[in-house]
Amino acid sequence: MASITSDSASATAVPDREVIRAELEATRSAYHRLVNSLSAADWKKKSSNPAWRVGQLVWHLAWGAGYFPRGVEECRKGKSRTPPAWILNPLNMLITKFGSRGATPQSVLEKYDAAHARIVTCLESVRDDEWHKGVKPLGAFGAYKTVESVFHSATLHFREHEAVIVEALRRC
Repeated sequence: MASITSDSASATAVPDREVIRAELEATRSAYHRLVNSLSAADWKKKSSNPAWRVGQLVWHLAWGAGYFPRGVEECRKGKSRTPPAWILNPLNMLITKFGSRGATPQSVLEKYDAAHARIVTCLESVRDDEWHKGVKPLGAFGAYKTVESVFHSATLHFREHEAVIVEALRRC
C-alpha cells in the first residue's frame, strides 16, 4: 500500500535535481527543433501576439532564458527586483523588438545555449535547504516563486511562446 505524505512533508522534500536537469535539457532540445524548423519566411510571419513576429519571439525566448538564474538568486534572498507590470510589459516589448534586430537562427541558438549553460550551473549550486525559499515579484510575473519553481518556469515560458509560434505557422 502506498503511503500518504502530509503537506508539510512534501513542502520540505528535496526535488530531484536530475529530473529538473532532464526537463531543462528537453526544453533546450525542443527550442532547437523549433528554431531549426523555421524557414526564412516563417521567421518574418506575424504571430498571434500582436507585438511580435515569429523571429522576435524565438529571440525573446533566448534572451529571457538568461534571466532565470537571477530569479533563483532573488528567491534565495527573498527580494525581487522585478519592476511593476506597467513598466515591465512595455520594456519587455521594446527590448525584444530592438534586441531581435539582426537575429538569425544561429545567433538565437547560441544565445539560448549560453543561457541554458548558466541555468544548469545555477541548478548545480542549489543547496538542499534552498529549494523552497521564495519571493513574490512585483511585476507581471507576480505569482509567488520558489527556487524550484524558477527552474520549471524556463519550460513554462518556452511552452507559452512555442504555442503562439506554432499557431502562427498553422494559420498560413
